[in-house]
Amino acid sequence: MQLIPLKSQKIESGDNLLQSFLSALESANESVGEGDIIVIASKVLAFSQGRLVESADIKELVKKEADVILDEGEMVITLKNKILIPNAGIDNSNTPDGQAVLWPDDPFGSARGIRKELIGKFNLKNLGVLITDSHCQPLRAGTTGIAIGWAGFEGVQDEIGKKDLFGRPMVYTKIAIADDLASAANLLMGETDASIPFVIVRDLNITFTDKEFSEDDYFIGPEECIYKGFYGKKL
Repeated sequence: MQLIPLKSQKIESGDNLLQSFLSALESANESVGEGDIIVIASKVLAFSQGRLVESADIKELVKKEADVILDEGEMVITLKNKILIPNAGIDNSNTPDGQAVLWPDDPFGSARGIRKELIGKFNLKNLGVLITDSHCQPLRAGTTGIAIGWAGFEGVQDEIGKKDLFGRPMVYTKIAIADDLASAANLLMGETDASIPFVIVRDLNITFTDKEFSEDDYFIGPEECIYKGFYGKKL
């Protein structure tokens, strides 16, 4: 597997995301090929959608944006688009002073739209697009990547029924392909001033598809989650 980072000029609110990607691609003397996966930071997608807002009161913004509020402390623990995330994904890093950026609208639909444009432009059949953010995991220091929307490939690989090294069938295991790719790309994107909002993933053996997905296809409900005992009564 290859990971190819694409540096970009600063992307402003309302900028054309596809044009920003193509400019970064040209600057890197790269192209988009058959079987590539284009990883896009959620923040630049949100910028392109004009999702910048005044950040005088983050908690009030969270109340408007969150689907469910689980706990209100220094950070508000929320459910947004079926993802457990602090502050409904709202962030004020790498934004102009006094402003915050909301999570992008319809990340799955956005991934489909970007994929359609790129398939047409580069005359491709198999192409993936992945929208990512970074998040914190309970009881772990640091951030990792997380997939919030994708198109063109199976984001979860079902291993149930396959046999392990000792011949026993797997009962629960599914591989979070999209999240794994998000974490890999996040190593290159960074969290500060790297200016790498795009990463090309190349030479990866995954299942490509034209099926249209939404969070309902991949994200499980609280009743299925192994950690439901910690928050189940609040959902």
